[in-house]
Amino acid sequence: MLATTKTFELGNTIYFECLFRNMDGSLTDPSNPTWTVKNIKGNTVASGGLLKRTVGIWYCFWTPNTVGDYILTMSGTIEENPVIIKRLFKVVEIRLK
Repeated sequence: MLATTKTFELGNTIYFECLFRNMDGSLTDPSNPTWTVKNIKGNTVASGGLLKRTVGIWYCFWTPNTVGDYILTMSGTIEENPVIIKRLFKVVEIRLK
């Protein structure tokens, strides 16, 4: 199981970034870069194409509307090889007293 990497607040837009590297370790652009957010039950709650920041660095934004645990998957193809990067994260509701 993946370890939770971050906790985010409900309703805030989240910025996710991914570095894609070739077999030599150099940053490189993938073909068909996409992202998907699934809840812990495996249901897709959001998806789309990644946006390019610079060579090999791609990103997306997502605004959660439900608390819980989620899995972000960013994927693409580099040199005819599929690349899949997954991150587990949590969305919480902050209540001020």
